[in-house]
Amino acid sequence: MKKMIGLSVLSAILVLGQPLAAFANTTNSGIISFEDIGPLITEQNLQVDINQNNREDSNVGAGKLRKDIRDINRRLDKINDEKDGLSMPADASLIIALNTEKGALTDQLKTLERQLEDMPTSVDSTDTSSTMSDKTQIRTAEGAFITLNTLKLASSDLTMSITNLQNQLSTMQLRENLGVVSHTEVDDLNTKLMNMQTQLVSNQLQQESYVRQLKDLLNDQDSTLQIESVPMPDENFTVADKDGDLKQALENSYTIKSQEDKIVLLEADLARAEKDNGLSSNEYKTAKYALDNANLTLAQQKNKLNTDYSSILDDITKKQSNLRLEEQKLADKKVALSEAQIKLNLGMITQLDLDSATIDYQTQEDTVKTDQIQLFSSINGYNWFLKGMPWTS
Repeated sequence: MKKMIGLSVLSAILVLGQPLAAFANTTNSGIISFEDIGPLITEQNLQVDINQNNREDSNVGAGKLRKDIRDINRRLDKINDEKDGLSMPADASLIIALNTEKGALTDQLKTLERQLEDMPTSVDSTDTSSTMSDKTQIRTAEGAFITLNTLKLASSDLTMSITNLQNQLSTMQLRENLGVVSHTEVDDLNTKLMNMQTQLVSNQLQQESYVRQLKDLLNDQDSTLQIESVPMPDENFTVADKDGDLKQALENSYTIKSQEDKIVLLEADLARAEKDNGLSSNEYKTAKYALDNANLTLAQQKNKLNTDYSSILDDITKKQSNLRLEEQKLADKKVALSEAQIKLNLGMITQLDLDSATIDYQTQEDTVKTDQIQLFSSINGYNWFLKGMPWTS
């Protein structure tokens, strides 16, 4: 039964688990490097287009507000003219109707004038949120690109391990027939093989999911995407001016800019509440609490930015250390592989032993590449942080 399941899983791999490179001969194929992502997202992403429309619409809004204000003022002037020819009590109902309309228009005019007064800050706020959304599209695409590279390395390791286990299983089944090993040992190895085959299927499905995400972000459903490798990181990356970089991150932070825009609007609300209702009014107190909380939130955001900055540097240092350790392990695996080749030539070990040593070396090599990718991702996140984007661990 287990062998049948194993074959079923392997069949699924053949159907679902084709590597991305297997589609290289497709007619409509797109090869993407990491450096291509920013320009492609800027040019093709649908959310970027929506964000630009939002920016333009926010600027158009000021002109519409001015027009509405002019129209209301004209109607108010006309109402005053109409009332001049009326008298009480003969025209009482008409006077009441005109006064009611005038009151409603006056309230509406006050609202529109305040919206126009707030318009510069609203336009800035729209631009800030739209720009942050633009950059989020790029970062998300970069994340999918990086994850795909990591998954491809894991897929390579799993494929090598599966091949090695299949060879071991064949040998063990022969030994079982000779009575050297028990059926339980063969069964355990077969279960291990099936587990790796299942992992490979899962890996390939994840790759397909990230390819779909990348296609969505690039607004390109027709091309067969091929991604290049992640650029090599600067393994000796250091920060020359931490205070300067932290200041830059603080000045560029879109989260803080958005909060500061909100505070400007709340300050205007507080001033209006004082003017319209007085310092002791509930309206003033509510506006003051809202402004106080907004300032406290801003202080929280600045504190978090400082904490995140330290966390990013710690993360980079940790990944540099991990990479150095894995590189040393790779050097050790290389020595072990050379010794295994010598031992095979001397008849001291079998070909299976050499295959295992080879896979150990290649797997460790992929581990180093994976750690290089992770370090590159952290440094890339640091650079985004300096440009004002929040850090995501």
